[in-house]
Order: sequence, then structure tokens, then C-alpha cells
Amino acid sequence: MTIEPKYKLRYSIKQTHDNNLTSTVKISPNGELIATCSTDNSIKLWYLKTGILKCKLIGHFKGISNIAFSPNNKYLASTSDDLTIRIWDIEIEKTIKILKNHTFFINCLKFDKRSRILITGSSDENIRIWDLKRGKNMRILSAHSDPISSLDLSFDDTIIVSGSYDGLIRLFNTETGSCLKTLIYDKQGGSSFPISNVIFSPNSKYILSSSLDGYLRLWDYINNLVVKTFKNDNNLPIAEKYCLGSCFIVFNNESLICSGNELGEIIFWDIQSQDIMFKLDASEIKNSPIMQVDNYNDGEILVSISLNGELNVWNYCG
Repeated sequence: MTIEPKYKLRYSIKQTHDNNLTSTVKISPNGELIATCSTDNSIKLWYLKTGILKCKLIGHFKGISNIAFSPNNKYLASTSDDLTIRIWDIEIEKTIKILKNHTFFINCLKFDKRSRILITGSSDENIRIWDLKRGKNMRILSAHSDPISSLDLSFDDTIIVSGSYDGLIRLFNTETGSCLKTLIYDKQGGSSFPISNVIFSPNSKYILSSSLDGYLRLWDYINNLVVKTFKNDNNLPIAEKYCLGSCFIVFNNESLICSGNELGEIIFWDIQSQDIMFKLDASEIKNSPIMQVDNYNDGEILVSISLNGELNVWNYCG
């Protein structure tokens, strides 16, 4: 049984990137900026408070697949189909390092807590660990047998989790690069579906995975168990085509999981009951997938981006 939505739309930017597809949105750790990126080869930084454009970052010569702010708020990293990773200094609005070595499209990235190391995952099936001070590749992990769609770091930076189109979730020791564990959801003895997104829970005791069978699953990875399954209503899939982002909401004693779907909605589930609590319409264009959701201060502010480029900023009002 759904309840009244606990988020109110603060403002909307209908077209962040002119007539181009957008892939993701991120909020800076200090809550001051929003970053968006697109197939138009550009990154845009917006002031979260007002929605005013701060700057446009130009440097990549092919579409940009993903972006991440450094925890110290000084840098933004971007991955592109030009097979490079750029590190941008936010204050001077310029590229300060270009990292090269991946041999196919780069899909995902994550800074460590000290903003000294960057982890990237690629369609070349490898994870690379980069020393940002030297601009050098420290380690290559032969992680999967198909493109890597997503990765994350545990809260103490000791474990990397990755998800891939091979249907596997793998955990690696960050320091040694050794594979600690492989998780697979084998549905009734059939083949596994591609993993489209993975994130650690805030305490890093669980992993939330999205897969292209249309479900989200919460894993107790220590015991190799799926402990919760999150579904859309009316037997509709959450996603079957696109790799959509998700997040945990733990603001104001809430305990929710949040994800976009391919129908232009954001869905909120109660973690314990697995019930859908409420939905938000997040795109004026019907059936435009919500590619990414991100939050600030554990869910006090929520942002979403649709494939057609609509950016929405929501305030918690529960």
C-alpha cells in the first residue's frame, strides 16, 4: 500500500544537454554542486541551491559515460567512449590529468575516501586501480568475462564490488587485487541476467544489485544469500535494457531503497517489508528512463536525471 510521496519537487531543468542523451547525475559531497554528463562530449556543473549553470567542461572528444566527485570536493573524474579518464580541477575548471590504458569503453568509476586512488571498470572486462598523484595505473584486475557495468568501494575502501553483463558480482581485495568472492543469482537453474548496478549499503554489510531481469536484490554477501528482492508493481520490470542507478535513503529515520525505472518514475521501497512506499514522476516525456538517482545528506535532497536530459531536484518533506 503506497503512501503520500515524501519528496517535493524543488526545481526542474528540462534539457540539461541540448538534444543529446544524458547518462548520469551526481551531487558533490558538500552539497554545493550537481554534475551531469552526456553524449554531447560535455560535463556541466550546476549550483544545487539555484539550478544555475556554473560551467561547462570540454575535453573529451566522444560521449561521456560516467562521472564522480572526489570526497574532498576538489576534483571530478569522468569516463568517456574516447577510452580516457579525465581528472578535472573544479576550482579552475580544467583537466589536470588524463588517464589511458583501458582498451574498450569505460563504464564506471569510484574514488577512495582520501581522493588519492580511482577505481575504473570497462567493457574490456578489466578493473584498473589508479594512483592519482602520479597519474599511473597501479594494478589491473581481470575481473569478468563480459563488460563491467558498475563498481563500488566498501566504506573503509578495503573491498571493491563489481557487476558485469556476465551475470556475476565479484568482490576484490583493494590492496592485493585478489578475488574474495563471486556471487551469482541463478534463477531456477537457468542462465543469470546481466548485472546493471551494484552499491554497498551504508554500513557495507550488504550489496544492492540491479539486473536486467527487472529486479533489485539485497545480498548478504558474507553468507552468499539474497535476503531481499525489490520489484515493480503490476508485474512490470524495473529495467530490462538500461543500466539504472539506485541509492539508499536513511534520512530522518527512513530506511528506503530508491531507483529509477524505464517508465520515467522513481520508486521507493521499504527495506524491511520490500513494499513500494511511493513513486515520483520524474520525466515529462513518458517512458524516458531515469538513468540515475543520487542523494545528499543520506536523502535530505534527491536528484534524478532522465535519458532525455531532464534534471529534477527534490527536497525531503516527510
